Amino acid sequence: ELLDDLAARFIAGGWSLKWLHREIMLSATYRQASKPRANAAAIDEENKWMWRMQPRRMDAEAIRDSFLQAAGRLNLEMYGPSLNLDNLDNTQRTVYGRVNRGGSSDILRLYDFPNPFQHSPTRNLTITPLQELFVLNSPFIKQLSSALAKSVEAEADAATRVRNLYRKILSRDPSAAEIKVALSYLNSATIEQFAQVLLATNEEVFWP
Repeated sequence: ELLDDLAARFIAGGWSLKWLHREIMLSATYRQASKPRANAAAIDEENKWMWRMQPRRMDAEAIRDSFLQAAGRLNLEMYGPSLNLDNLDNTQRTVYGRVNRGGSSDILRLYDFPNPFQHSPTRNLTITPLQELFVLNSPFIKQLSSALAKSVEAEADAATRVRNLYRKILSRDPSAAEIKVALSYLNSATIEQFAQVLLATNEEVFWP
């Protein structure tokens, strides 16, 4: 019924694809967030009726750019020579990264970048333990965690540092329960390690 309605209005609108795209993309269903709601999940656990967006991981380019942006290190300058993405001094947007057919960078390889030898019209997005190990052990992530820790070290207390890290990395304020857990964690860990924990969360690498 929905497709019939869209088709009829598409024809009435002069077969305008621009109108069709706008109609779909401005709809309440298309703009749903992926955050679960207990009352809706109780009725439709499989999301058959589209009460939320299906959770979907970002692609490799968006993930790397998101990490750099959170640490305040993303270089938004356009164009220029491509650089190796494994180079820790490379803060360019990932779209400008060098793709080497002889061996791709760690982040591209682990986050499903297509084989450069082959034509690939789509990407298969996977979730693997190697991705989490990359975030936990990569010199790239450790460097960004250190930059994030330095950006909040001047704050007066640990709770404020935690709050500012949530804002920088996850673009939101933490709940009271999250602050409590964070402060408990910081009793035996550093603020740099906590920044790395936030970078490793699903909330950081999934579309909101």
